[in-house]
Amino acid sequence: MASKPHKKTWDEEMARLFPIAGGEGHKLPEPHLFKFWDLNHKYFFLVENKLVADVKTPGSPEQLMAMLPNKALDSAQYPMFMGPEKKKSCLSCVKSGTGQYQIELKEKDIKELDKDPPNAKAFTFYSKQEGNGDKCTFESAEFPGWFISTSSEAKKPIGLSQKGGTQNILFYFEKKS
Repeated sequence: MASKPHKKTWDEEMARLFPIAGGEGHKLPEPHLFKFWDLNHKYFFLVENKLVADVKTPGSPEQLMAMLPNKALDSAQYPMFMGPEKKKSCLSCVKSGTGQYQIELKEKDIKELDKDPPNAKAFTFYSKQEGNGDKCTFESAEFPGWFISTSSEAKKPIGLSQKGGTQNILFYFEKKS
């Protein structure tokens, strides 16, 4: 009987990503692609240039997220740039006019973000394994204590929330080859 291949934990996936970032001179690695979904089985989808979380239905287009390490920050915290696959946009943490922290998709090439270290922090998320390694969180480097989150309601934009609130900050993941 053939055994099922071992699903890597988040820390194992990140350990594979980070040696690449530091060791190949100036050559940037290609972004790694992941699919994410929250505890309520809502996946990330791009709708009218906004990243929303919704229940996947048959025929739903799969939205993969491109991820690259931010080499300018502490690699032990797995600092990552994230953006929708095949788009020239990346997730950025901003403070709205009303003082609320939020996520915006900004037109930036994920491969260019590391060329502007002072401004790259807004595009960086510290990635951390949770539970038995099958879940992860993404904490804003710009706003410590604030995490990428999804609403309990479907079709709502991805946001930023603190731990212990009503929003979901834990995500399951699957690396795509």
